[in-house]
Amino acid sequence: MTKQTPDWRGDCFTASVSIHPAKITRDTRPAAARNDMGLEEVMLTFEKLVEGFRSLGVEEGDTLLVHSSYKSFGEVDGGPQTVIRALEAALGTDKDGTLIMPTFNFDFNKGAPWDVRTTPSKMGVLTELVRLDPRAKRVFHPFYSFAILGKHADMLGALKYKSAYERNSVFGKLRDLDGKIMVIGLSYTNSMTFFHHIEQMEGVDYRFLKQFTGEVTDENGETYTDTFEMLVRDIDKGVITEVDPMGALMEQAGIVKIRKIGEADVKLMKANEVYEFTAREMKRDPHLLYYVEKKDS
Repeated sequence: MTKQTPDWRGDCFTASVSIHPAKITRDTRPAAARNDMGLEEVMLTFEKLVEGFRSLGVEEGDTLLVHSSYKSFGEVDGGPQTVIRALEAALGTDKDGTLIMPTFNFDFNKGAPWDVRTTPSKMGVLTELVRLDPRAKRVFHPFYSFAILGKHADMLGALKYKSAYERNSVFGKLRDLDGKIMVIGLSYTNSMTFFHHIEQMEGVDYRFLKQFTGEVTDENGETYTDTFEMLVRDIDKGVITEVDPMGALMEQAGIVKIRKIGEADVKLMKANEVYEFTAREMKRDPHLLYYVEKKDS
């Protein structure tokens, strides 16, 4: 039986909104000059962000993958660029730290060409800022690309692989580097793409590898046609992605640290601990990562 084309959107966590690069601006006036009612005291500053990230468990020299909703912070003094600066400061990207931001874009599935140099991120303002940073290296994958700053930017940016969640992907390298995952203001279902890496590595039966072919352009400006894979849910079986139950279980087990930074709930976890815990628990109950939609009889 031929499988239906899956609703690939259900397999890609896209809670953050796309932005126009020209609209990324930073207000450089002092906070007091922007607000004469004393409200600047509740604004997040660079110093408060760095302190918040470090108190959560971010350490200098870490390799950190960040899924983010910038607006969840509330007011930030200096705008989104302040958040990037604070993440870099907490990690020490000028020394041994590495910042990884997802720059996913799923228009390739609709037949649109993908250019590693120019195709924008659809994962929100923070990710697009890093993509546009001249220091950043971008991983070559038309669905699951990443923009990277810091120590491992060259190594990770040189990755070229076909299957989005394979062992040689950024997700796999994050494990090799004993990296961490941060989630800013998002649910697990709307952020934790890492779970799909675990599903592919563990060979689940409710997803399958689907190929997509289209036009891609590399960093040298060479354009060619190529085929890439993504592990998609099986809609013939009524599979719906829902990973929040696994996230709740990880919180109960103490794997996830949570802290309020500004107005945002910020989560931090170690990738290897997430992998080991999830691989074990999904064998006990695979429905911690999905549910089956009942079809009308």
